[in-house]
Amino acid sequence: MLEDTMLVLPSFSPSTADNGSIGDHVVIDGVSIGLDEIVNSAIFTPQTVKNLNKAFLAAKPFPYLVLDGLINPRLLELMLVDFERLNWNDWRRHDNVNEFKRGSAPNTRFGNASQLYFDTVYSGRFVEFMENVTGIEGLITDPALYSGGLHDIPTGGKFAAHIDFNQHRVTRLDNRLVFITYLNKNWRPEYGGELELWDMDKDEPSVRVIPEFGRSVVFLQSSKSLHGHPTPVNAPDGRHRRSAATYFYSNVGTAKAGEAYHPTQFGKTVSLVQKQEKLKNTLKYFTPPVLIDVVRKLASARHPSKTNR
Repeated sequence: MLEDTMLVLPSFSPSTADNGSIGDHVVIDGVSIGLDEIVNSAIFTPQTVKNLNKAFLAAKPFPYLVLDGLINPRLLELMLVDFERLNWNDWRRHDNVNEFKRGSAPNTRFGNASQLYFDTVYSGRFVEFMENVTGIEGLITDPALYSGGLHDIPTGGKFAAHIDFNQHRVTRLDNRLVFITYLNKNWRPEYGGELELWDMDKDEPSVRVIPEFGRSVVFLQSSKSLHGHPTPVNAPDGRHRRSAATYFYSNVGTAKAGEAYHPTQFGKTVSLVQKQEKLKNTLKYFTPPVLIDVVRKLASARHPSKTNR
């Protein structure tokens, strides 16, 4: 399954700046990166986009893609340094039964490498690429990076299977896609922290993705997009699982259909809601309509205020 939705891109060639030629480039901590080499240009060919769109829409348990070699590895190495440069109050910490992790706060001032990454992923060309690959028009970015940004999972850290928030907490735009790039060199399955994509009707993940350095994942956000990394991180030498995440929004999804905002929902809650809905539907199927009407009238008589809301 993973092989059908995974694309390994050609390696980056040296930039013109590294060759001593004149070219547009940036220099971060003494490292030169050509501006036209931040993203692997092989991804933008019409045939590649067409193939990715077909793979994304056909993926199970819900639309997703795995892309290796999309972002210049020199930029990603510089981003790792930025984790150490953030202040204590730049992080939001989560420590409960479902999650043990930290993520950068909204409007954090990142190092130059990380900011360049986020600016690139939210650039017009990349947004257009995401629209063409996923088939979702009118994607809207979030430069403040609410819920996105840099994510850091220490030893013992985890994020139980969950469905992400359905709307941006401030703008109430609909959450449509998440794009993640991993920053973990030589990561192995036994280190834990694999991204798991779950089928809502099964008791095990359908897809496992090792969070390897330079690997990017994009998947659709919906009420069926159950995912997480519930296996605690147990890497040698206290290594952390690190990544960068961005969300893409639109104004034509659940909010327009009248669905209320909900925060992150974890697996047990999702499962309970599903079981309750199935029970309600079963009772409706086997209960005579006349009896349902009687129950409704009795409920209205006991709680008359509810009928006037």
